[in-house]
Amino acid sequence: MYSALQPAKSRPEASTSILLELALDTVPRVLGLCDRNAGSVTGGCCDRNYWHYRLLDVANARFQEAGYLFALAYDTAAPQNAFCGRQRMADWARLAWRFWLGQRNRDGSLSEVYPNERSFCATSFSAAAFTETIRLLGGAAEWGRELELSRPTFQWLAKNENVEVANQMAASWLALAGYARLTGDEAIARAAQKRRARLLLSQWEDGTLAEYGGLDVGYQTITMSTMARILCLDPEDRELQVALRKAEAVIRPRIGPEGECDSRVNSRATQYIYPYALASLRSSLLPSILSGLTAGTVLRPSWLDDRYCHAMAVDYFLAYREIAACS
Repeated sequence: MYSALQPAKSRPEASTSILLELALDTVPRVLGLCDRNAGSVTGGCCDRNYWHYRLLDVANARFQEAGYLFALAYDTAAPQNAFCGRQRMADWARLAWRFWLGQRNRDGSLSEVYPNERSFCATSFSAAAFTETIRLLGGAAEWGRELELSRPTFQWLAKNENVEVANQMAASWLALAGYARLTGDEAIARAAQKRRARLLLSQWEDGTLAEYGGLDVGYQTITMSTMARILCLDPEDRELQVALRKAEAVIRPRIGPEGECDSRVNSRATQYIYPYALASLRSSLLPSILSGLTAGTVLRPSWLDDRYCHAMAVDYFLAYREIAACS
């Protein structure tokens, strides 16, 4: 276990701008994974092993979350962000989601590894990123047709769950809540409330959001970040606020002064930290994470493989935007 200490006084304070720098550093790599030719049969596909190398029989739907990364790059105003305001970024975000709409199974679910898989994980996270992209880039007025076409996906999510894995349950809650907010769909709104109750009830007394029966700091921060994004939809949800505080408290002793975390005691042996919820909560752990990024003791988005680098870069964008909005 590590004590949740502030960075040592002898060490210069790490700048929060490193979050944006590392998010931006990942964008060109993810652009390279995407078929950006709108006239291509696979235009918008962000799984290069599928559309370019032809190694797979199905595109992994999780790669389509790159559409949200492109939207954030387009929308995040900062002097060092050369992507900000570039219309092509918004166009590529839309192209990614058009491919996503076309790759779904007949029931609205999506595949991650093999055809007709109906992956709760891939459907939940990609659908959540889809709704978040729309909220960022024009809302229902600009994306009405896509929202109409996507409804079977949210109906499928309303009927399916994976209670052993908190991060996937949180992602499905965000997807359902986001779609209901955009469309006013009352049936999906009720499903979102049921998913909310299911997840909050499953939280352990000590704050753990269990991953296959135990605490995993990396996945805990993914779940927390997803819950923090839900809180943006309903800032007055006091029960959710309390749940987030408890979730942060239980991981505090496991993170060291430079963001170190012993992966051997994590239920899924993860080695990373997602920072957005910590930024949202103004957590005392955030300076440790920033110091660790500077020192190289915390995993960066670009260090992850193609399948996961975009998701972490999204979280870095969100953490930077949260801090910048409060500066």
